[in-house]
Amino acid sequence: MILLCWQWDIIADGIIQLHHSTGRPLWKVIFNIGINVSLLSLLMFGVAKLSYHKTRFIDVLNVVLIANFAQVMVMLLLFNPFLQEMMQPLEKAILEGDIMLKSVPQMNLIVISIVSLFAVAMLYYFFHLLVLGMKIAMNSKKAYHVILIILLTMILDTFLHFFNPYLI
Repeated sequence: MILLCWQWDIIADGIIQLHHSTGRPLWKVIFNIGINVSLLSLLMFGVAKLSYHKTRFIDVLNVVLIANFAQVMVMLLLFNPFLQEMMQPLEKAILEGDIMLKSVPQMNLIVISIVSLFAVAMLYYFFHLLVLGMKIAMNSKKAYHVILIILLTMILDTFLHFFNPYLI
């Protein structure tokens, strides 16, 4: 994830948010991703400790790192040079006011749509991996823990978006 963010000028400015940015040094990329991983791990560890006192931090960290695999897949799909080249006519059409997208090749729209659907599926997979792993880490069989994990992750993502602790 660090390598992709650095190589393709991506900033992960939130738990589930990825955006293009200007190029930055490797240490800033590592710091920014470290914020996401550490804050999500600490939050999930706090929730897990309240639910099951034998939870270990290494288990929670492992779950968070494995769940980020879904984001790596999204990066590989959405930010690769091939798809970025396919999106340029779409961006140009939008900027020129072509709302019907008549100037964009149909094949580009089909590929972008398929990749976008896969990206949404990867977002679901991120939460699926996070919830399954956390339920194992905190030895939980309760349904409300699923909602709690998803809700707290979304709240943390919103918190990070508003306070923006990232090095830009």
